[in-house]
Amino acid sequence: MTTASSQCPKCHYPDIYRRDPRSLTVYCSKCGHSWQSNQTLRALLRVAVYRTRAPRGNHDISVWHCPIDSSKYSFSVTFGAGVSVFNQFEGHPYDCGQFNTPEEALEAGIKWVKED
Repeated sequence: MTTASSQCPKCHYPDIYRRDPRSLTVYCSKCGHSWQSNQTLRALLRVAVYRTRAPRGNHDISVWHCPIDSSKYSFSVTFGAGVSVFNQFEGHPYDCGQFNTPEEALEAGIKWVKED
């Protein structure tokens, strides 16, 4: 799904696309209208961090735009089939923190995995 409605807000045509899955800009293939989405299709950064303490194994840290301020960044953590729940943002329980750069969010996620 590329946007909440998955259609152009101008002509309501369902064939919409992004030139880059890490971009917030969405385009309509019929009328050419473009607009900003709230989130990218793919994580901006992603890294696997091995944790030696329980739960032991690779923890995947992903960086996304912050759900309440798209000029900031947040991280999420998954392990196996599970997702860490932070409940910092209403309606977005899996995102954590507000950081100025994607790299800061990634470093915070790595620190959280290693210290938790």
